[in-house]
Amino acid sequence: MRKSMLINSRDIIQFVAFSFIVSILMGQNLQNLGFENKDKVLRLPETFVIESAIDPQTYILGPGDKIGLSIITNANMAYVMTITPTGYLWIPDFGEIHISGIDIKSAEAKVKQYIHENRFKSADVILVILNIRHFKNQVIGAVMNPGFITISSVERLTDIIRKSGGLHKLADEDNISISRSSGNRIICSLQSFHFDGKLINNPILKEGDIIRVPFKEEYNKEIESSISHKQTLVFVTGFVVRPSGHKFISGYNANDYIAMSGGVNDLGSLKKLSIYRNGKLISFDDRNILEPGDQIDIPANIEYRMLGNMSILQTLTAMMTLYLTYQAAVN
Repeated sequence: MRKSMLINSRDIIQFVAFSFIVSILMGQNLQNLGFENKDKVLRLPETFVIESAIDPQTYILGPGDKIGLSIITNANMAYVMTITPTGYLWIPDFGEIHISGIDIKSAEAKVKQYIHENRFKSADVILVILNIRHFKNQVIGAVMNPGFITISSVERLTDIIRKSGGLHKLADEDNISISRSSGNRIICSLQSFHFDGKLINNPILKEGDIIRVPFKEEYNKEIESSISHKQTLVFVTGFVVRPSGHKFISGYNANDYIAMSGGVNDLGSLKKLSIYRNGKLISFDDRNILEPGDQIDIPANIEYRMLGNMSILQTLTAMMTLYLTYQAAVN
């Protein structure tokens, strides 16, 4: 009976401590509030979206994770802290403890041991994660916007591909590699994931992962010869639906940029389109490798050049009018 009462008392203490931590405002980087503040109701805003509850035994902590810590003794203490960029949890009046790279349960045990050995031998210590961190991972290769992309610690391969602008049209989606800081390398197929939904091909990303999306092998030489970091637009002018400039994309040809401008309008013709580079006309075929700053000009079709904006009916009417006028004059 006595043992049962002790267990129930501990459960109540843990519940109260956890509720107290969660009630602390998220924007506070560091707080120590006493239980005498009963009149204050502070709510934790929802600032993250996750697909399922985080498992404390598998989630790996890192710099930027926001931690709630409760230390219950004769003096009750509760803290909201952020793991520092060097991976430490700094607890005022206690010191710092390195918890980056381990799971939540292991971190709780490590903090509890530290507090028992250095301050309170019989304190109840509870550690929870209050908000997840964000970091930058590098995406290389066949995506629309390669570079360093900001993601959260619970996002997957498809999330970082989406944030990179999506796959390039010439991407080899069956052989995407993820190189981890541990030295491991994972090969994923987004085509297979799209077909069967198996998450083995859409893993949760870790800090330090490098994602490489290869181009299809037969296009490697073409991509290598055209790739550029220049930001100059490719311009589409003339008889298209929306004449405008477009971001240069390695591997895209004239037809791709014309499609991005809405295609050729009713008065234009693809047969004699022109490409200008640095103000000079260059030869054109479907295999032309474009460069940043190129201009694609779509000319008018023969009908428009001969008749202008007049319709065929208007043209026939005009011709008939001239013919009848001529006949009247002759007779």
